[in-house]
Amino acid sequence: MTAPKKPRKPLHIPHRSRHVPMSKWKTRYNGPVPEQWHAIAEEKGFRIHDRVGDRYHLILECHRCGGHTLQKAFVLRTANPICGACQSAREEKAAEDCGFELLGRNEDDYRHRQYRMPCGHILTRQAGSIERLRRKGKAEGLSGFRCPTCHAQQLAAMARERGWALLGPDPEGKSNYRLYRHGCGNLQRIAIANMMTGRFGCSGCGECWSAAPSAIYVMAFDVEDEGNFIKIGYSRDPVSRLRHQLDLAPYVKARLLHRIPIATGHLAQKTEKALHAAIAKAHPGHVVAPADFRHWINVRSEIYRPAILDCLAITKTEITLKAAGRE
Repeated sequence: MTAPKKPRKPLHIPHRSRHVPMSKWKTRYNGPVPEQWHAIAEEKGFRIHDRVGDRYHLILECHRCGGHTLQKAFVLRTANPICGACQSAREEKAAEDCGFELLGRNEDDYRHRQYRMPCGHILTRQAGSIERLRRKGKAEGLSGFRCPTCHAQQLAAMARERGWALLGPDPEGKSNYRLYRHGCGNLQRIAIANMMTGRFGCSGCGECWSAAPSAIYVMAFDVEDEGNFIKIGYSRDPVSRLRHQLDLAPYVKARLLHRIPIATGHLAQKTEKALHAAIAKAHPGHVVAPADFRHWINVRSEIYRPAILDCLAITKTEITLKAAGRE
């Protein structure tokens, strides 16, 4: 045996042969190549560049890209060989189209590759999954493949804002839950969605909504082609109410104007109902009919014209209706 002809490009080796020392494929097998093999290779898009290692293996040169791939003669004769160079180029292009950088294959599993995310962290994913993401795009409501490291940091920061500490995965194995520790020391499984919206309580020290601190809020909405609107209501967490619970149409711009703390949810509800009743009685012209807003916000009432702000006396601790005559 002698040294094989020098390949034009790096030699691509199928995963089932990667355990073999590279030195074997650098050794040429001196036996002749049967003429019918040449014809088969041409028909399947290759040229036989050389025989290496033993009588069973060939180096195939791809007509399309010129790349060199190691293959068994049996595979050439009975199947359709895959050009390793073309496959690598496709994987690199798929990664690039998804915003990732392909770093190389995972030696522990030939199906997996390592990718550098836009954030700089390294992600391991199946090459086929990246190709599907490139071909089909992001699934509705999802952002593609997120970085696990950045996602964990985001979840931890979100928990800290609410007085919790992220401890780790859900003990029961549910991917949409995490295990948290509250400031009181209580350990609790909480859905990620609930941690985002604040719609949960601590089972150790938490209070029911009627006894827990709450707030009266005033929100403003700028609705494209329809004008401005005001909403008055109560919530334990007005920011969460605004961001996650109103189901606003995408063309609506919203902001929180006022948040007036109330000692308990029960008192907040009582205050809010009294305020709505007073507005309906004194300023019915400022009340917006449901038909005029239900297409852009998921509520049944409590929407007013912007002029209602001139009728309210708002301080850091109180919201009341100014004394005024009936419209």
